[in-house]
Amino acid sequence: MNNISEVITEELRRVAVVGHVRPDGDCVGSVMGIYHYLTDNYKYLEVTPYLEPMTENLKFMVEGITVREDSGAGEDYDLVISSDASDIGRIGAGKDAFTEAKTKNRTVCIDHHVTNPNFADVNHVEPEASSASEVVTGLLDREKISLLAATCLYTGIIHDSGVFRFDSTSPRTLRIAADLIEKGVPFSLIIQDSVSNEPIQQLKAFAHVLNEGVLYEDERIFVGRASTALQESLGLTPRELGSVVMYLNYIKEADVELFMYQNPDGTWKGSLRSKSPVDVAAIAASFGGGGHKKAAGFSVSDEELEDAIEKVRALKKEQVNS
Repeated sequence: MNNISEVITEELRRVAVVGHVRPDGDCVGSVMGIYHYLTDNYKYLEVTPYLEPMTENLKFMVEGITVREDSGAGEDYDLVISSDASDIGRIGAGKDAFTEAKTKNRTVCIDHHVTNPNFADVNHVEPEASSASEVVTGLLDREKISLLAATCLYTGIIHDSGVFRFDSTSPRTLRIAADLIEKGVPFSLIIQDSVSNEPIQQLKAFAHVLNEGVLYEDERIFVGRASTALQESLGLTPRELGSVVMYLNYIKEADVELFMYQNPDGTWKGSLRSKSPVDVAAIAASFGGGGHKKAAGFSVSDEELEDAIEKVRALKKEQVNS
């Protein structure tokens, strides 16, 4: 697929756009970027965005728009587009709508995760891209992108590229960002309000994780964790802890950071970051997870937590010594 127009035919009427569980900036930005582009340029379409609840710093992208948070079960969409989900199991809100549309060959996947198995009927996956928002922008006619669409897409790019700090940032990333800024995107305000400003409770969580975590100096790996008890004491939920691993990535003495945080059901989500040749996507894949070489994730049960931490350390060491 070279352009999204290839899947938007005149026969379509009802289209849904879905993202992944616990939506981050790139997920919300790419989903809402697609939503605005379709509603702006295909007036005959009824477009419904599906997203799970998001953190406060991302809500400006859905302000004034009806966003569904349910599964979409029983809906009969002519097309369902998944953005930024690495596999069908990672789709959050709208998952049933996607699954039901797939039985009728009516699904599209747009993504940038190297572990994506091409789970839709039409797949466009660019593992080298900084973000799903970059991939989406590349599939749109640049002159038809409105300010609202550009704002969402730019936000997605800066969130997944670490404001152009991560290795996934390419000349193409910067060119696309420049094109979006030319639409009038308030880029400095977006960076300040959605990336730089953190509520004090989330900073307290980072301080606790940093203070109580373990730096394995010889292995150059840092391991931190946040239990449900800690989250409850700070009035936080798992989806509000996404920035913690980003800050852990600043630790000079570590090449890899592992942040484990507990879900209400007792399971633990592991977030991995690497600023070395270590491929954390390969490590996450050994647990059934996935992601990118520099950023990946997985989940384990409470009983598996300690063994999982030891396995991550062993797999990192194996990669370094191979």
